Amino acid sequence: MAQSREFVGQGDDEEVQMVLRQHRSVMTKSLLLMALLSAIVIAVLAKWHQYAVVWYVALAVFIGVLILAFNTWLKWYYSVYIVTNERIKHQRQVNLFKKSTVDVYLDKVENISYNISGLRGSLFGYGTIVLHTVAGDMVMTRIGHCEQVYSELSAIVRSAGGTTENDDEEQER
Repeated sequence: MAQSREFVGQGDDEEVQMVLRQHRSVMTKSLLLMALLSAIVIAVLAKWHQYAVVWYVALAVFIGVLILAFNTWLKWYYSVYIVTNERIKHQRQVNLFKKSTVDVYLDKVENISYNISGLRGSLFGYGTIVLHTVAGDMVMTRIGHCEQVYSELSAIVRSAGGTTENDDEEQER
């Protein structure tokens, strides 16, 4: 009997350890733009509500705001980092019809680092985690609970045969 898979391309012995996505605050700019557009439309309607063309323009702007809201949510919700016992798969939803995927195998990770910067990062508790490999870096931006995720990710990488900065420090002692 075939086992159910949690994502497309998952290996038979591959187990999902964590699923991460960016902090919800990445949607802030789009939400502020939608609120500003809505406020402008309401102000225009209040002043010139007697003209039919104003209602048509308001309806068009309202539909545009809904499309923008859906697109913003879609990109946030379906852009994920799937951490398994073998790799980290970054699936990024670019728009409704475009998705990109990058895999980093854990045994190829040479170092992991993180940083939390700025007022918003400190207040909301998100930061950037960077996985360094020979082929390049995987940068995971605006990850919530960054310190906790870093610790868990370091343990997963070590158990898969990769190295982390902590391993290098222990070998030097």
